[in-house]
Amino acid sequence: MKRYSIILLALLSIACTRMDLSPADKAASGNWFKNAEQFEMCLNALLHHMYWPMERNEWGDSEQIELDLLTDDGTNRNSLSRFLTDGVDGSFPLSSQMWNISYKGINRCNKILKMLPAAKGNMTEEKYNMIEGCARFYRACFYGRIIAHFGDPVVVPVEWDFDLPEDLEKAYSLERTDRWEVTDWVIDEFEAAAALLPKSYSSAEVARATKGAAYGMEARFALYCASIRKWDTFGLADEAEATRLYEKAAEAAANVMDLNVYYLHSDFGNLFRMSTKNSPEGIFILPRSKALSAENKYEYLYKGATTAKLPRLSGASTCCTCCPSWDLLCAFYDDQGKPIDESTVYNPKKPFEHRDPRCTYTIVEHGTEHLGVIYDPDFDKPEVWSSREGKMVPNNDSRTYLIAGTGNQYASFNGLVLRKHVDSDWLSPFEAENDKLILRYADVLEIYAEAKIELNDIDDSVLDAMNQVRARAYGKTVSQTGYPKITTTDQDGLRKILRAERRMEFAWENRRLYDIWRWRIAEKVLNLANYGLPAKSETNQRRYKDDGMWFHGAVPQIDDDDCPLFAETVASGTANFFTGYAVKLSQRKFIAPKSYLWPIPTTTTNVMKNIRNNEGY
Repeated sequence: MKRYSIILLALLSIACTRMDLSPADKAASGNWFKNAEQFEMCLNALLHHMYWPMERNEWGDSEQIELDLLTDDGTNRNSLSRFLTDGVDGSFPLSSQMWNISYKGINRCNKILKMLPAAKGNMTEEKYNMIEGCARFYRACFYGRIIAHFGDPVVVPVEWDFDLPEDLEKAYSLERTDRWEVTDWVIDEFEAAAALLPKSYSSAEVARATKGAAYGMEARFALYCASIRKWDTFGLADEAEATRLYEKAAEAAANVMDLNVYYLHSDFGNLFRMSTKNSPEGIFILPRSKALSAENKYEYLYKGATTAKLPRLSGASTCCTCCPSWDLLCAFYDDQGKPIDESTVYNPKKPFEHRDPRCTYTIVEHGTEHLGVIYDPDFDKPEVWSSREGKMVPNNDSRTYLIAGTGNQYASFNGLVLRKHVDSDWLSPFEAENDKLILRYADVLEIYAEAKIELNDIDDSVLDAMNQVRARAYGKTVSQTGYPKITTTDQDGLRKILRAERRMEFAWENRRLYDIWRWRIAEKVLNLANYGLPAKSETNQRRYKDDGMWFHGAVPQIDDDDCPLFAETVASGTANFFTGYAVKLSQRKFIAPKSYLWPIPTTTTNVMKNIRNNEGY
């Protein structure tokens, strides 16, 4: 989105937020919904970041977390979210926020769609189609999200208005509808929105939903549903339905590709910088801006949303509570296109060498400069160079026993910190404005490839889609040499590579949770342990170093889902490393099928007598 468009977005969305479609507000009276500008003001409110929660500061104050910390890609020192200890119920803040904000959005969309026909004569056909298309697109996104997180949705009739007492009273008697009855309707809504929406917007317009966004989100939703139909073992599998939905996903993704509007950002690492705006890879993006936030802290990243991902030497008072896991580090392929347990070039003592470039774009390589300071958690490095200060400084990014006091007590417990998204613009006052990349072109390419793989309809277009994404990571184009090109057409082999590619490409973009849910592998990966380095202890740290265990003393086996199995090591490793040297930081717990869905908020089940919670809650 253009920066000057955001000014209009910010001003108009404030008005609609205050309005909030409340009967007590003049905006909800008969004086409203008369012209295109008034409808657009309400559409703008649906672009608030609170409607698309992913980051730590977007869930409310009672539980600060992000979706990646609910997976095997992240760790928070030696603690776990309640979700990863099977400790959530209807009071779970993430459930409440996701449920409530989705239905608030649905109500807004229904209001727009209900009132729009009466105003048709007051606007151009093009504007009318755009407004209708946006409302149907956002509503489909919200229903799709409800289905992914909660299963059977509560379908709200479009003619109802919860701001009217009589409709609100009727709403208390609503029931849930089988998700599979709603799935096709959601897909149809995306299709209808795509037919109404433009390919792009002029530079003078606020950039809202586009034809590509509608097709892209349709592809994502169809793939999610298809995967459950294929991989579920708890009564939801249906091979014929899986095939039909994979075909839908492949077709929708192909529609995005055929628009010839989007292409991959040339530099993978640069794509995630705070200074990168309006990337040609962005299909559905929300810009962030503190200056235009009107004091609404949902509209930019602040406090824990930034500092949790920073190392100790960033200057933040609290940090290193949101770090990449050893699971993720070990999941990146080598630079020959092989998992590390099959690699002839990978060295666990130098785990960042000879790796797929996305490894060091995602996780800070030891001994390199990060945020103006050399990052090195090595126990034998009590000092490091700080270019910010122009001198050697105590290495508080290492928990080494060689530093007295508590300055390094809370350095990363596993020696890893996040590089993706994080740059020097995140430093004091620790407020960031990175664009929120909800859907980017690389995801569409991978969705297309995965759907075709599962259909066993593997042709050159599948390899081209996957190789476009991989080549870009190496700074190459798909037709160039200099990267490990994917050539196999074996279905099982390509599935394995595809899952690894998704993990490497989308690490810390809040996609991992949905992948392990839909592939039905959460019950495996989320019942494994998080591992890290020995704490501040001369005896244990000297043993770790003197016995040659730095950084990893063993190479774990990597399974077909690109998941490291630390209990099983390859022959070149040290069998007892993960029990005798590495520290077990925490033990994840996932109960299937219960934990594949979140609980419906107690605030809903207490007042809606026909709404029963999901199984196990």
